[in-house]
Amino acid sequence: MAGIMHFANFFRLMERTEHAFFRSLGLSVVDRPEHAPAEERVGWPRVSATCDYLAPLKFEDEVEVELLVEEVRSRSLRYLFRIRKMDGNLVAVGRIAAVCVRKNATGDGMVAVEIPERIRLKIEAAPEELLKRPSAS
Repeated sequence: MAGIMHFANFFRLMERTEHAFFRSLGLSVVDRPEHAPAEERVGWPRVSATCDYLAPLKFEDEVEVELLVEEVRSRSLRYLFRIRKMDGNLVAVGRIAAVCVRKNATGDGMVAVEIPERIRLKIEAAPEELLKRPSAS
């Protein structure tokens, strides 16, 4: 009604960007049989997600979403997202932490596991100077 994008849609933008990031590495956030045998397949549930809103987005605004890997741990990844209008104005800064999991032995839950080497070798944290770069354009 206010003519601005609902706050939850910023999280959808971040998630789509994460999926595109994995695809750019020849991976998927959904490990399928063609990626790995069943006992090696992993998933990436979120353990934390935040977004600081700096300016509204309106209907049909076009945006660019920058994803930086902020931290790589043995069992988790943390991303930094900067969402800008196409004119370069920063509208939001978000962070998502995702943990690497497998189904547990009974198949009715998940257990955190080390990030498989086939994935870990393709992901590294962004240089500190990019992470510390001022958020404003």
